[in-house]
Amino acid sequence: MPSTLALDEVLTTLPDRKAMLEQLEQAATQARSSGKVLSLLTLDLDHFKAYQDSQGADAAQAVLLKLADTLSGAIPAGAQLSHLGGDEFVVLLPGHDVLAASAVAEQLRAAVEAAFAGTEGPARLTITLGVAASPAGKDWSARSLLSLADARMTFAKKRLLPHHNLVWAGTLPSDWYTRLDVQAGVWPSV
Repeated sequence: MPSTLALDEVLTTLPDRKAMLEQLEQAATQARSSGKVLSLLTLDLDHFKAYQDSQGADAAQAVLLKLADTLSGAIPAGAQLSHLGGDEFVVLLPGHDVLAASAVAEQLRAAVEAAFAGTEGPARLTITLGVAASPAGKDWSARSLLSLADARMTFAKKRLLPHHNLVWAGTLPSDWYTRLDVQAGVWPSV
């Protein structure tokens, strides 16, 4: 059975990791120069590996294409959706603060839940999201924003997912911050 990573070649027509990093750097530069906020969502499918193992690679590819279509149809105007590979996606939200980004994340979560409500498999296909927003008046980097959103998603998956799928924009335990390779002072308060 191919691994989840083998599905990176699925053509979703969305920007890939390299293109997303370029878009993120551009959006960060614009946000810093204009004094506007930039938010970012990271997300991936819950239980995707179990689904792929039980349903096969073709069904898993179909799920990824359906997920890309669902997300594309649910993001607001001006947002940028990227497919990083496997079941990982990023949404850039220029001009959205953490509350607005969290609302978008909840809309995406609900859209995906509805789209996959009847999907057969060993577990319900849902998404977990991490939310991060650029801190007002503080130094920050595009990579630190991505790291924070990813850490929040990972925290939600590892600590909270067994109970429900969710959007996580909250603070992380202090030990999670020490695991991230970023400078102190770049974390937005939520």
